[in-house]
Amino acid sequence: MKQSRIAMSAAAGAALLTACAYSGAAQESDAPSLRPAMIMDSGEGDAIAFPLHPTTRLATAEQTDSGLSLFEIVIPSQSAGAPPHRHTHEDEFFYVREGSITFMADDLERTISPGGFVLLPRGGWHAMWNNGDADAILLVGTSDGQFDDFFDAVALEAAQAGQLSPPEIGAIVGRVGAERGIIVDMTKVPEAARPLYGLPPLNQN
Repeated sequence: MKQSRIAMSAAAGAALLTACAYSGAAQESDAPSLRPAMIMDSGEGDAIAFPLHPTTRLATAEQTDSGLSLFEIVIPSQSAGAPPHRHTHEDEFFYVREGSITFMADDLERTISPGGFVLLPRGGWHAMWNNGDADAILLVGTSDGQFDDFFDAVALEAAQAGQLSPPEIGAIVGRVGAERGIIVDMTKVPEAARPLYGLPPLNQN
């Protein structure tokens, strides 16, 4: 029995060594391209002059092999965050850091508090707004797609145009989004949220 246990232990050791050898070979041949690590403290991101809400870039799609883009956005109290829209090319997620924010995702509508998480697969309709009394701070991420420069493109056009009305800013957002496969449909704004988007009630005569 003792010899049997020794033999089994030796066999297991040999199997582990062999697995490590194959693992090492795989790591050498299949390892992703090396990119520098990022360690960022609060306030060290790149501010983007997005006209609808304060936006800070935390990571670009070029900094990871997965093409992940990360932003921090602040949605002021009693304001719209994003109009109803859907992404053709990327999935999107939100992590609520402070405040609360209401999300619409297809037929679901729910207010999320700090620590809450929302995952929005591409192709689904979604929107968000803040009808609370405090500003909401969110971490926003998108998968590899065409969203990486969206905030920058809108900010650049708005800055070049000068003073713009909310509808004019909305037109830029809609067009820049459409160029990246992001489709906006304002008819999907829920009745209760319409005042935050500057829309009249649906039953108004």
